[in-house]
Amino acid sequence: MANTVLRLGTDDLLRILETVDPVELLAEELIKRTIGHPERARDSRGLVPWIDPATETEYVRYEDPATGLDCAMHAGLLRMVHAAALAALATRELLVPGGVTVAMLGTRFATQAQLAVLARHVPDIVHVAVRVTDKADGTDALEPRLIDQLDLAGIGLSVVPELADSLFGANLVVAASEDALTEGVEHATIRDLVRGTVLVNSSGHDLPASLLDHVDQIYVDDLALLPEHADRHIVTRHLAHTTAGPAHNGTDRQPPAIAADLGRLLTGAWPGRQQQDDVVVVELLSARTPDLHLAGTIAESALRGGLGERVTA
Repeated sequence: MANTVLRLGTDDLLRILETVDPVELLAEELIKRTIGHPERARDSRGLVPWIDPATETEYVRYEDPATGLDCAMHAGLLRMVHAAALAALATRELLVPGGVTVAMLGTRFATQAQLAVLARHVPDIVHVAVRVTDKADGTDALEPRLIDQLDLAGIGLSVVPELADSLFGANLVVAASEDALTEGVEHATIRDLVRGTVLVNSSGHDLPASLLDHVDQIYVDDLALLPEHADRHIVTRHLAHTTAGPAHNGTDRQPPAIAADLGRLLTGAWPGRQQQDDVVVVELLSARTPDLHLAGTIAESALRGGLGERVTA
Protein backbone atom coordinates (compact mmCIF):
# COMPACT_ATOMS: atom_id res chain seq x y z
CA MET A 1 0.00 0.00 0.00
CA ALA A 2 1.38 3.42 -0.99
CA ASN A 3 2.33 5.86 1.75
CA THR A 4 0.13 8.92 2.07
CA VAL A 5 0.78 12.40 3.40
CA LEU A 6 -1.65 14.97 4.77
CA ARG A 7 -1.22 17.88 2.35
CA LEU A 8 -2.30 21.35 3.45
CA GLY A 9 -3.41 23.89 0.88
CA THR A 10 -2.91 27.64 1.24
CA ASP A 11 -6.47 28.08 2.52
CA ASP A 12 -5.92 25.34 5.12
CA LEU A 13 -2.77 27.00 6.44
CA LEU A 14 -4.38 30.44 6.58
CA ARG A 15 -7.37 29.01 8.47
CA ILE A 16 -5.02 27.45 11.00
CA LEU A 17 -3.26 30.78 11.51
CA GLU A 18 -6.57 32.25 12.66
CA THR A 19 -6.24 30.15 15.82
CA VAL A 20 -2.49 29.46 16.05
CA ASP A 21 -0.38 32.45 17.12
CA PRO A 22 3.02 32.09 15.41
CA VAL A 23 4.37 35.18 17.15
CA GLU A 24 3.86 33.86 20.68
CA LEU A 25 5.11 30.43 19.62
CA LEU A 26 8.37 31.84 18.26
CA ALA A 27 8.75 34.19 21.24
CA GLU A 28 8.59 31.22 23.60
CA GLU A 29 11.07 29.35 21.43
CA LEU A 30 13.56 32.25 21.36
CA ILE A 31 13.31 32.77 25.11
CA LYS A 32 13.89 29.10 25.87
CA ARG A 33 16.77 28.96 23.41
CA THR A 34 18.35 32.04 24.99
CA ILE A 35 18.21 30.60 28.51
CA GLY A 36 19.49 27.22 27.30
CA HIS A 37 16.28 25.23 27.71
CA PRO A 38 16.93 21.70 26.34
CA GLU A 39 13.58 21.50 24.53
CA ARG A 40 14.39 24.42 22.26
CA ALA A 41 17.75 23.64 20.71
CA ARG A 42 17.61 24.66 17.05
CA ASP A 43 16.75 21.54 15.05
CA SER A 44 15.06 21.12 11.68
CA ARG A 45 15.71 17.39 11.24
CA GLY A 46 11.99 16.68 11.45
CA LEU A 47 11.37 18.66 8.25
CA VAL A 48 11.83 17.02 4.87
CA PRO A 49 11.68 18.82 1.48
CA TRP A 50 9.06 17.31 -0.82
CA ILE A 51 7.88 18.08 -4.33
CA ASP A 52 4.24 17.24 -4.94
CA PRO A 53 4.37 15.10 -8.11
CA ALA A 54 0.88 16.21 -9.16
CA THR A 55 1.58 19.96 -9.09
CA GLU A 56 5.41 20.12 -8.90
CA THR A 57 4.96 22.51 -5.97
CA GLU A 58 7.67 22.73 -3.29
CA TYR A 59 6.41 21.54 0.08
CA VAL A 60 8.04 20.73 3.38
CA ARG A 61 6.92 17.65 5.28
CA TYR A 62 6.69 17.52 9.06
CA GLU A 63 7.22 13.95 10.21
CA ASP A 64 6.68 12.76 13.77
CA PRO A 65 7.71 9.10 14.16
CA ALA A 66 6.13 8.93 17.63
CA THR A 67 2.61 9.63 16.34
CA GLY A 68 2.97 8.74 12.67
CA LEU A 69 1.90 12.24 11.66
CA ASP A 70 3.19 13.12 8.19
CA CYS A 71 2.00 16.52 7.02
CA ALA A 72 3.08 18.57 3.99
CA MET A 73 2.71 22.34 3.79
CA HIS A 74 3.73 24.92 1.20
CA ALA A 75 7.43 25.58 1.85
CA GLY A 76 7.42 29.18 0.67
CA LEU A 77 4.34 30.11 2.68
CA LEU A 78 5.72 28.46 5.83
CA ARG A 79 8.94 30.47 5.46
CA MET A 80 6.96 33.69 4.97
CA VAL A 81 4.86 33.05 8.08
CA HIS A 82 8.01 32.37 10.08
CA ALA A 83 9.66 35.57 8.82
CA ALA A 84 6.56 37.68 9.44
CA ALA A 85 6.16 36.36 12.98
CA LEU A 86 9.77 37.32 13.74
CA ALA A 87 9.17 40.73 12.17
CA ALA A 88 6.13 41.20 14.41
CA LEU A 89 8.22 40.30 17.47
CA ALA A 90 10.92 42.78 16.48
CA THR A 91 8.32 45.49 15.94
CA ARG A 92 6.74 44.95 19.34
CA GLU A 93 10.13 45.16 21.05
CA LEU A 94 11.78 48.00 19.14
CA LEU A 95 9.24 50.35 17.59
CA VAL A 96 8.38 53.52 19.49
CA PRO A 97 4.79 53.23 20.84
CA GLY A 98 2.10 54.91 18.77
CA GLY A 99 0.54 54.62 15.35
CA VAL A 100 2.35 52.34 12.92
CA THR A 101 2.73 53.19 9.24
CA VAL A 102 4.11 50.22 7.31
CA ALA A 103 6.06 50.07 4.06
CA MET A 104 5.96 46.48 2.76
CA LEU A 105 8.36 45.93 -0.13
CA GLY A 106 9.00 42.82 -2.21
CA THR A 107 7.45 40.28 -4.52
CA ARG A 108 3.69 39.89 -4.55
CA PHE A 109 3.86 36.50 -2.84
CA ALA A 110 6.27 37.61 -0.10
CA THR A 111 4.57 40.91 0.68
CA GLN A 112 1.07 39.45 0.86
CA ALA A 113 2.03 36.41 2.94
CA GLN A 114 3.98 38.49 5.46
CA LEU A 115 1.49 41.35 5.57
CA ALA A 116 -1.34 38.96 6.46
CA VAL A 117 0.57 37.96 9.62
CA LEU A 118 1.75 41.47 10.52
CA ALA A 119 -1.72 42.95 10.20
CA ARG A 120 -3.06 40.38 12.65
CA HIS A 121 -0.27 40.53 15.23
CA VAL A 122 1.15 44.08 15.24
CA PRO A 123 -1.11 46.52 17.11
CA ASP A 124 -1.85 50.11 16.07
CA ILE A 125 -1.18 49.78 12.33
CA VAL A 126 -2.96 52.68 10.66
CA HIS A 127 -1.73 52.44 7.08
CA VAL A 128 0.24 50.11 4.81
CA ALA A 129 2.01 51.09 1.60
CA VAL A 130 2.83 48.07 -0.56
CA ARG A 131 5.41 48.19 -3.32
CA VAL A 132 5.35 45.07 -5.48
CA THR A 133 8.70 44.43 -7.15
CA ASP A 134 7.55 41.71 -9.54
CA LYS A 135 4.68 42.33 -11.92
CA ALA A 136 4.53 39.16 -13.97
CA ASP A 137 0.94 39.82 -15.01
CA GLY A 138 1.38 43.57 -15.33
CA THR A 139 -0.62 44.48 -12.24
CA ASP A 140 -0.05 45.46 -8.62
CA ALA A 141 -3.34 43.89 -7.54
CA LEU A 142 -3.43 42.25 -4.11
CA GLU A 143 -5.54 39.26 -3.12
CA PRO A 144 -9.13 40.21 -2.20
CA ARG A 145 -8.79 38.22 1.03
CA LEU A 146 -5.89 40.42 2.19
CA ILE A 147 -7.68 43.61 1.18
CA ASP A 148 -10.73 42.50 3.19
CA GLN A 149 -8.55 41.64 6.20
CA LEU A 150 -6.99 45.10 6.21
CA ASP A 151 -10.34 46.78 5.69
CA LEU A 152 -11.96 44.91 8.59
CA ALA A 153 -9.02 45.88 10.81
CA GLY A 154 -9.42 49.54 9.87
CA ILE A 155 -6.00 49.65 8.19
CA GLY A 156 -5.57 51.96 5.21
CA LEU A 157 -3.90 50.54 2.11
CA SER A 158 -2.09 52.00 -0.86
CA VAL A 159 -0.19 50.18 -3.60
CA VAL A 160 2.58 52.40 -4.92
CA PRO A 161 5.10 51.82 -7.72
CA GLU A 162 7.83 54.21 -6.57
CA LEU A 163 10.32 53.31 -3.84
CA ALA A 164 10.45 56.81 -2.36
CA ASP A 165 6.65 57.03 -2.20
CA SER A 166 6.39 53.70 -0.38
CA LEU A 167 8.93 54.78 2.26
CA PHE A 168 7.45 58.24 2.80
CA GLY A 169 6.24 58.56 6.40
CA ALA A 170 6.72 54.86 7.23
CA ASN A 171 8.09 54.00 10.68
CA LEU A 172 8.07 50.24 10.01
CA VAL A 173 9.76 49.09 6.80
CA VAL A 174 9.82 45.42 5.82
CA ALA A 175 12.16 44.33 3.02
CA ALA A 176 10.51 41.02 2.15
CA SER A 177 12.47 40.15 -1.00
CA GLU A 178 15.86 40.67 -2.60
CA ASP A 179 16.35 44.18 -4.02
CA ALA A 180 13.24 45.43 -2.20
CA LEU A 181 15.09 48.68 -1.43
CA THR A 182 16.40 49.09 -4.96
CA GLU A 183 14.85 50.94 -7.87
CA GLY A 184 16.74 50.64 -11.12
CA VAL A 185 20.36 51.37 -10.23
CA GLU A 186 19.42 53.44 -7.19
CA HIS A 187 19.33 52.16 -3.60
CA ALA A 188 17.42 53.55 -0.66
CA THR A 189 19.60 55.61 1.68
CA ILE A 190 19.32 56.61 5.31
CA ARG A 191 17.78 59.91 4.16
CA ASP A 192 14.79 58.00 2.78
CA LEU A 193 13.89 56.68 6.25
CA VAL A 194 11.97 58.51 8.95
CA ARG A 195 13.89 58.97 12.19
CA GLY A 196 12.83 56.26 14.63
CA THR A 197 12.13 53.74 11.86
CA VAL A 198 12.46 50.00 12.42
CA LEU A 199 13.67 48.33 9.23
CA VAL A 200 13.19 44.55 9.17
CA ASN A 201 15.08 42.58 6.55
CA SER A 202 13.24 39.29 6.01
CA SER A 203 14.53 38.80 2.47
CA GLY A 204 17.45 36.51 3.25
CA HIS A 205 19.69 38.84 1.21
CA ASP A 206 21.94 41.77 2.08
CA LEU A 207 20.54 45.26 2.44
CA PRO A 208 22.37 48.01 0.54
CA ALA A 209 25.63 48.64 2.39
CA SER A 210 25.24 52.37 1.79
CA LEU A 211 22.10 52.28 3.97
CA LEU A 212 23.21 49.70 6.52
CA ASP A 213 26.41 51.60 7.34
CA HIS A 214 24.45 54.65 8.52
CA VAL A 215 21.78 53.18 10.81
CA ASP A 216 22.01 53.56 14.58
CA GLN A 217 21.41 50.03 15.88
CA ILE A 218 21.40 46.53 14.41
CA TYR A 219 19.79 43.38 15.79
CA VAL A 220 19.49 39.82 14.52
CA ASP A 221 16.96 37.14 15.35
CA ASP A 222 19.55 34.73 16.79
CA LEU A 223 23.25 35.42 17.42
CA ALA A 224 23.94 31.69 17.30
CA LEU A 225 23.30 31.82 13.54
CA LEU A 226 26.21 34.15 12.77
CA PRO A 227 28.68 31.35 11.88
CA GLU A 228 26.19 29.89 9.39
CA HIS A 229 25.88 33.25 7.62
CA ALA A 230 29.50 34.33 7.42
CA ASP A 231 28.96 35.38 3.79
CA ARG A 232 26.45 38.07 4.76
CA HIS A 233 27.71 41.65 4.84
CA ILE A 234 26.17 42.35 8.23
CA VAL A 235 27.97 39.36 9.76
CA THR A 236 31.40 39.98 8.24
CA ARG A 237 31.24 43.60 9.33
CA HIS A 238 30.20 42.60 12.86
CA LEU A 239 33.06 40.12 13.12
CA ALA A 240 35.45 42.82 11.93
CA HIS A 241 34.19 45.00 14.80
CA THR A 242 34.60 42.32 17.44
CA THR A 243 38.06 41.23 16.29
CA ALA A 244 39.44 44.73 15.73
CA GLY A 245 42.28 46.08 17.82
CA PRO A 246 42.20 49.50 19.51
CA ALA A 247 39.06 51.58 19.33
CA HIS A 248 38.57 53.84 16.33
CA ASN A 249 40.10 57.26 17.02
CA GLY A 250 39.12 59.11 13.86
CA THR A 251 36.34 61.60 13.42
CA ASP A 252 34.35 59.51 10.93
CA ARG A 253 31.38 57.65 12.32
CA GLN A 254 31.88 53.87 12.45
CA PRO A 255 29.03 51.64 11.25
CA PRO A 256 27.40 49.88 14.22
CA ALA A 257 28.06 46.26 15.14
CA ILE A 258 25.21 43.88 16.00
CA ALA A 259 23.85 44.91 19.40
CA ALA A 260 21.89 41.80 20.42
CA ASP A 261 19.30 39.30 19.23
CA LEU A 262 15.56 38.97 19.76
CA GLY A 263 15.98 36.39 22.51
CA ARG A 264 18.02 38.81 24.61
CA LEU A 265 15.44 41.52 24.03
CA LEU A 266 12.60 39.22 25.07
CA THR A 267 14.37 38.04 28.24
CA GLY A 268 15.36 41.58 29.23
CA ALA A 269 19.06 40.79 28.95
CA TRP A 270 19.41 43.73 26.56
CA PRO A 271 17.56 47.04 27.04
CA GLY A 272 16.63 47.55 23.39
CA ARG A 273 16.25 50.86 21.61
CA GLN A 274 18.65 53.50 22.92
CA GLN A 275 17.04 56.67 21.54
CA GLN A 276 13.54 57.30 20.20
CA ASP A 277 14.87 58.69 16.93
CA ASP A 278 17.34 55.86 16.29
CA VAL A 279 16.96 54.06 12.98
CA VAL A 280 17.05 50.37 13.89
CA VAL A 281 17.67 47.42 11.56
CA VAL A 282 16.59 43.88 12.39
CA GLU A 283 18.23 41.23 10.22
CA LEU A 284 16.32 37.93 10.20
CA LEU A 285 19.04 35.38 9.50
CA SER A 286 16.62 32.45 9.83
CA ALA A 287 14.00 33.96 7.51
CA ARG A 288 14.59 31.38 4.76
CA THR A 289 14.63 28.36 7.07
CA PRO A 290 11.30 26.69 7.92
CA ASP A 291 10.83 26.43 11.68
CA LEU A 292 10.35 22.93 13.09
CA HIS A 293 8.15 23.89 16.05
CA LEU A 294 5.94 26.18 13.98
CA ALA A 295 5.51 23.45 11.36
CA GLY A 296 4.71 20.89 14.04
CA THR A 297 2.09 23.11 15.67
CA ILE A 298 0.45 23.75 12.29
CA ALA A 299 0.46 20.03 11.43
CA GLU A 300 -1.08 19.01 14.75
CA SER A 301 -3.73 21.72 14.46
CA ALA A 302 -4.59 20.53 10.94
CA LEU A 303 -5.00 16.96 12.14
CA ARG A 304 -7.27 18.01 15.03
CA GLY A 305 -9.33 20.25 12.76
CA GLY A 306 -9.75 17.74 9.96
CA LEU A 307 -8.03 20.02 7.45
CA GLY A 308 -5.99 19.07 4.39
CA GLU A 309 -6.28 16.08 2.10
CA ARG A 310 -4.56 12.73 1.92
CA VAL A 311 -2.37 12.30 -1.16
CA THR A 312 0.11 9.67 -2.25
CA ALA A 313 3.64 10.52 -1.14
